[in-house]
Amino acid sequence: MTDFRDIFSERSAAVQIEVKDKGAALAAAVDVLCRDGKVLDAGKLHDEVIRREALASTGIGHGAALPHVLCDEVSSLMFAALTLKQGVDFKAEDGQKVDLVFLVAGPRGETASHLKLLSKLARLLHDQDFRDSLRAASDAASLASLIYGRE
Repeated sequence: MTDFRDIFSERSAAVQIEVKDKGAALAAAVDVLCRDGKVLDAGKLHDEVIRREALASTGIGHGAALPHVLCDEVSSLMFAALTLKQGVDFKAEDGQKVDLVFLVAGPRGETASHLKLLSKLARLLHDQDFRDSLRAASDAASLASLIYGRE
């Protein structure tokens, strides 16, 4: 498994983002992921994320969502992490609104590493203490540090 520091940076973290709905949360996640300068086409990435979300909700429960996509708009595996000011409906199976969003993007053909990262993040996001810590993060640096600490 790749180290988080190789695929995630403080620039790809944001806290207390204000959005009204799932579409705005996904758009914000794409915008945050693009801050690292590694996304080739933000508009196409956004379209791919929306298309993937239409297949099935990526709300994984406990107020967390893990949208993900394999696409041509990124050249390497990466992710963004956001906390939302208020939860939004992601149609998660547990019915809880989502206020933690981790967007994973990887190039087509890298399914194995993509799935390993999704699995690792899903396990982390099912940890109540970790979720509470993420929600309490005061800035992007704090959020990134919490994630790095779970390497």
